[in-house]
Amino acid sequence: MNSALGGLDHLLANWKPPLVVVLDHSDVWRHVRAASPRTLMVGRLPLSGEPDWSDPSLDAGKAARSHCDAVLPVAERMGETYDFWQGVNEPVVQSVDGMKRLAEFDAERARILSGHGFRAVVGSFGVGNPSRLAWWHHFLPALEAARQFRGALALHEYAWPTLDHEAPWYLLRHRKVYKGEPAHNWSGFPAHLALMPLLITECGLDALIVQPKPQGWRGLYGRDTGRYLRQLTWYDGELQKDAYVLGAALYCCCTPDDPQWASYNIWPELAQAVAHEARPAYRSARYAAPAPAEEPSASTEPEASGGARPVPPPIPDVQAPSPPGPPPDDRLGEVVQRLDRILALLEERGRKTSR
Repeated sequence: MNSALGGLDHLLANWKPPLVVVLDHSDVWRHVRAASPRTLMVGRLPLSGEPDWSDPSLDAGKAARSHCDAVLPVAERMGETYDFWQGVNEPVVQSVDGMKRLAEFDAERARILSGHGFRAVVGSFGVGNPSRLAWWHHFLPALEAARQFRGALALHEYAWPTLDHEAPWYLLRHRKVYKGEPAHNWSGFPAHLALMPLLITECGLDALIVQPKPQGWRGLYGRDTGRYLRQLTWYDGELQKDAYVLGAALYCCCTPDDPQWASYNIWPELAQAVAHEARPAYRSARYAAPAPAEEPSASTEPEASGGARPVPPPIPDVQAPSPPGPPPDDRLGEVVQRLDRILALLEERGRKTSR
């Protein structure tokens, strides 16, 4: 949420979405927290002068301490309002060494925040990043720290021109991250990280994948929320298959005087429609979900242009279709695991409140 828009706090209190990412750290969010205690809330503090991960002289630990020095005063003021704090937004990593520096930064940040009673999300990678799946080998120290200090992994997932376009590489890329992609020398997370909580802290339609000019869902559909909701139905159904996903935050709610991102704005029509139809609304039966796209072949792997978001390298041959979902009994087990993790988060919040 880019700001506390008039009426937004009341809508969220009634909607009770699974995840909200907040950039405006005002007292209104305390009221939202009180009204929707089960909503996971992530605080993000935009800072200037983010670290250059390609700089060999970068002291990642020192950079993490500097980052936390800026975040902690706001975190202390907001107290128990947020469950997690985000670090660098969409870090640009262009090498193995850069990935190692980012991992050290996020691991140290998780340690420092934990020492002050706060938890961190690590990663916060943009769509299609890191561009090489094998580089996840070098981010494992950050994931280990997140696990040790009760944090989570954050990713951004976007697609264009429809949510299911090239889904295995874009909107559902997290499955390749978690489960692996042998053709790209990545075997997935080790067993003890297989259920690392994942927060999709940004998602939606984004033309930056294919062009340098920002364009969101309104650029295609205007005020026709139904066409977007039908695609969100499909995406939500896919996320329900992944027990480690705790929530996905649609991008974005912003003020009318923010023209660069106006075409992405879900306020008020889409946010109201999602909150009204169901909780979450896009599972409503009135919106028929589109059939998911088939796995892409190497010949159809998209190319970025004009400095747009990086895309993964093409795969050498046609990917096999996704296996069918688990039987109902197994799905129930996944749901129980998801609820157990959410309850653990709530219990942790209770312990912190009683300090």
